[in-house]
Amino acid sequence: MTDQVDPWDDPDHPWNKTNPEPEPPCGGCTDCQQARPMFDLVLDGADRLWQRYQDPAQFSFTANGSGLHRTTCRYIRLLMPTEHTRPEGEAYDLALQQWGHRSHDFYSNQAEERYSSHMRLDIMTPAEAREWIVENTGTRGGQNFNLCKVCRPEVPSAP
Repeated sequence: MTDQVDPWDDPDHPWNKTNPEPEPPCGGCTDCQQARPMFDLVLDGADRLWQRYQDPAQFSFTANGSGLHRTTCRYIRLLMPTEHTRPEGEAYDLALQQWGHRSHDFYSNQAEERYSSHMRLDIMTPAEAREWIVENTGTRGGQNFNLCKVCRPEVPSAP
């Protein structure tokens, strides 16, 4: 028998901390100061996306990668958060710290996704959806996108 403590049985071992306490706000370190302008742009994008999602009559199409859906599609509802409130005060500081302290390029396409995975959605009007379809149609007329088999959106026609 050994005198060593098994880390899996030790309740004080870091491996057994399933829900570690969040670190307190850093007080505006240089990482947070550098990340703040881009983080504010990401929050603006989240606000804009949420406003569009709230008006499915006007913004009736949603693209997710190479798929085109109705904004009311159950698949899109699963991807969107149930509510959205822009963080303020201490909640803003903690969200900025969580986002800014991660190792990533703040100006990359993935920067928004690091805030929330629903940021990769593109909620569009029928006119914007027509432009998206043109951009995602090959030079020989082949579609580089799929229509959702759940909501079966009709391709928007020209006005």
